Amino acid sequence: MKPAPLFPALPFHDDEVTQGYFARIGRLHAGVDVGRFCRYTSLPPSDFRNGADAVLDTTAALAGLDPERLGHNLLRRLDEDRYLLRGETLAVTVLRRTTVRFCPQCLADDRACDPGLGPGAERLRWSWLLRPVVSCPVHQTVLVECPEPDAVKAFDLTLLRARNEALLHGLPPAIHHVPGALQTYVVARLEGLRDAAAWLDGQPITQAVKACEMLGSLVADGPLAEINAYTDLDWARVGDVGFGICAGGAEAITAALTAIRQSSGRRSGRTGPQAVFGKFFLWLEYTARAADAGPIRDLLRETILNSFAIGPGETVLGEVVDRRRVHSVNSLKAATGLNPKRLYRLMQKAGMIPADSDAEALNQWVFPAEEGERLIGRILNSLPQNQIRTVLGCSRTQAEQLAAAGMVRSVVPVADGGIGLSVGAYNRDDLAEFLACLCAEVPVVAETPEGFLDLTLAAKGRSSTVEILRWQLEGQLRKTHRIGASHRIDGLRFCLDEIRTLVRARSRTDLHRLTVVAIRLGVQLEVVKRLVSADGGAPLLALVPPQQCRGLQGRAYVSTAEIERFKADYLTLGRAAEVIGMHPLSARVLLDGALAPVRDPAVLGVRLYRRHDVEAFLTRSGAPVGVQADLHEGAFDGTKTVAIPAETAEMAAFGETDGSTR
Repeated sequence: MKPAPLFPALPFHDDEVTQGYFARIGRLHAGVDVGRFCRYTSLPPSDFRNGADAVLDTTAALAGLDPERLGHNLLRRLDEDRYLLRGETLAVTVLRRTTVRFCPQCLADDRACDPGLGPGAERLRWSWLLRPVVSCPVHQTVLVECPEPDAVKAFDLTLLRARNEALLHGLPPAIHHVPGALQTYVVARLEGLRDAAAWLDGQPITQAVKACEMLGSLVADGPLAEINAYTDLDWARVGDVGFGICAGGAEAITAALTAIRQSSGRRSGRTGPQAVFGKFFLWLEYTARAADAGPIRDLLRETILNSFAIGPGETVLGEVVDRRRVHSVNSLKAATGLNPKRLYRLMQKAGMIPADSDAEALNQWVFPAEEGERLIGRILNSLPQNQIRTVLGCSRTQAEQLAAAGMVRSVVPVADGGIGLSVGAYNRDDLAEFLACLCAEVPVVAETPEGFLDLTLAAKGRSSTVEILRWQLEGQLRKTHRIGASHRIDGLRFCLDEIRTLVRARSRTDLHRLTVVAIRLGVQLEVVKRLVSADGGAPLLALVPPQQCRGLQGRAYVSTAEIERFKADYLTLGRAAEVIGMHPLSARVLLDGALAPVRDPAVLGVRLYRRHDVEAFLTRSGAPVGVQADLHEGAFDGTKTVAIPAETAEMAAFGETDGSTR
């Protein structure tokens, strides 16, 4: 038989646990503690402690409230280790069952708000039952803790405070503490909010809390963190650190673990996964069931496999490794038999190990296993630069030119300008493929036909090794022959007429050396060099991209279109003076008062104005407008050889050393 509702009705609050509300009813209407009130209402203490249906039915009948509302805040035991509260399943490890925490200021506020309720005014908040909750969000103070081994009496705050009166009186002043990110997240989860951390939201609260706390202890206190000595505030501290990472999801967690791995034991080399990840690793290694730890276990395992040289057959976090993910120098040395220091240097040159890591232990930096094995295999089947000429069938100089132009490439990068006896590692298969491409569809003849030359003679005075072989690869030399069956450069014979035709075609009249540009603009060569330089701002005159200058001597060319664009946009002081009809000095005085040069003349070496500014100035002053486009150039069309000033070392650096307009 259900009990009748008691009056006056005691208000129920959504922030209190239902068992605590039952205890408040007993205080208000019977003046007894929760144990006696259970006997008064024939409610077995075990049912009350475990949140059985009888608790819900009895409380709802006494209060005249909807059982569904009360059931949402009922702490219900599901089995030996799990409870249900507000729709969330909680392991016993995330709950307080032998101690009770509360905020004395909140209880004082309860009494002040409803003084007529007496002891029945003090509400036990359901959030105080959660172990991650260590401070009051209202008063920002650390919660007070009292021991209570009796799980029934733990719901009666009045009884609890009376039994611990001496303890409470001896407490120091309240400690200021702002609730951390993890506490806020856990409380929000039980309030039905799941929008703060998607990766954590997909896990039970117990897993989410444990992952944050253990990862945070590793990051904050290192692999040897004394977690057994942690206080609740310590767990809150490291939990907040871990939450800051876990809120970023799997990528953020993996990045944090990888960073820890990369910064551990670099010099000693004595670092396995347990030494690097410490208590965090041990927790996941010895968790009874992998599912209990949640997805963070898989993230750590993936990090270990991707950052430690672990071979197939080894066991990591309870699972056997099926294949090697990465090599270290030591593990690759075991697989190849190569000298480890040589391996380390090769991996550095290949970019698989940082170039500034010479002081690190040989087993610490790792790189993709398949890529590393493939690279070493290619290196072992390679030749140094001084020997590739014997395979290609060319001279030493020609081999160096091909390497410098990137037509044959070293397996490991070669420093700019690097030549010498043992520079680079040129794979035999790559060299054979290069020769096969050169000789593809080239007819074989017994003797050299008339008008055909070998590479050295074909290039002499008119082209270069690189240019001719590039033409051959591009299919522009259709008459090339091959002497005998050898697929080598020294067996190729090139048609001189074909090469002359291509040389004439590529000796373009629309590309000009800087010396020619200086003449066409009417300025000194030094001025042109500053115009094409980025010093002091963007270049005012654009060079032709290097790829368009292949086969040309030198490396600095300007197109005819760019020269015309420049002359359409800018005027030197001399050209502006001719338009104005003044001596340059007089024109300078006139323009200095009205127009500013484009760049500092002291830096540029010439006073340069924008054409439209000069024309606008002339229009305002009433002078005739009509700036000539090609002053001082006469019939020069860029195709004739011109007299070049005496060359200097600086001109040579720009490639201006042959007096050619091509």
